[in-house]
Amino acid sequence: MGIIAAILGGIGGLSAVLGIITALEVDLNIGDQFTTMFWFVLSVILLLGSIALSVGRGAGGDFD
Repeated sequence: MGIIAAILGGIGGLSAVLGIITALEVDLNIGDQFTTMFWFVLSVILLLGSIALSVGRGAGGDFD
């Protein structure tokens, strides 16, 4: 799950960069629905997923 966490973290970071580029009003020609808020929310969701996967990686369920 460490590889999946790294992939989600990388994509989340790229989404944050796209959010910043969109906020600076650089014309990307990708559509009007991809706003700054969309990119930042997507980034937060992916980064939280990455954190959850990396923290939950060692849990084995041995709770006696």
